[in-house]
Amino acid sequence: VFPSDIDECSASIRPCDVNANCQNSYGSYTCSCKSGFYGNGKTSCDYRCKAFKDLFDKEREDKVAKNIRFMKHGIINCSFNAGWTLIARFSNSDGKNWMRDDGFWWYNRQIATGTTNNPLVNDDMISTAFWSISGREIKITRSDDPSHNPLLQTTGNCLGGQTFRSKITSYGDFRNGKVWASDQCLGSCTVQYGGQYNSTDGFQQADCNGNIQSAKRIGFWCDWESGDGAVVMIGGGGSSCARADHGIGITETNEASFVDLGSIATEYDFGYDANINNAPAQSYSLNLWIR
Repeated sequence: VFPSDIDECSASIRPCDVNANCQNSYGSYTCSCKSGFYGNGKTSCDYRCKAFKDLFDKEREDKVAKNIRFMKHGIINCSFNAGWTLIARFSNSDGKNWMRDDGFWWYNRQIATGTTNNPLVNDDMISTAFWSISGREIKITRSDDPSHNPLLQTTGNCLGGQTFRSKITSYGDFRNGKVWASDQCLGSCTVQYGGQYNSTDGFQQADCNGNIQSAKRIGFWCDWESGDGAVVMIGGGGSSCARADHGIGITETNEASFVDLGSIATEYDFGYDANINNAPAQSYSLNLWIR
């Protein structure tokens, strides 16, 4: 007569990791990590971002930390199953790399530049993930926020499975002084705001409803009248929303382009009102993430 089996999976003290499934068998049991988690099942089942798992071999994967993972593309933040990848950073404390006349960083840069593995650094950065990691949404955070709380996050599948470079360049070739729009935004996405957005430079019109864009949206390649524009305009734009030079990649150039006309009008990697008498924030930068 065989002794009765003890169902370890139903015991008061769970034998498997909280993120594992327990399968009872006669005289034993097995633990296997749930979908999206990796480990031995019994004592560990850590969440791993799909992009990270697809890109890197097991040897490197086993060496990384649980919540924030550093790798050649930059950084993936997997906290709370977020799966965000850091792809770029915009700073006013160094050169205007994002506002070069040739639009090089937006269109052509093929080498990672800047500190790609630390979102707390205040300098310009572009990661290889900018043109190699595809996703549905983007978010923006501040470099002086160690919790990486989103200032804004897009909703509604903004990227449609594209890389950010593919998205931003799909509207046209605006290198070397070509005007990118006239009294409009060429594209837009809905967003939700959070964190310190209402005290962050570039977000001054986040809740404004204007001629060319309403509140709670970001616009791509925006321009208003003969005064200014933005590569990524945050919030409303037009005469009732301080025109269009607020957000990322802003310019005061008549008929918006990457060419800096000099004098009082100028351009900034991010900010509000591209005027030399209105210096933008330099104590922090804006991080761009994709998921």
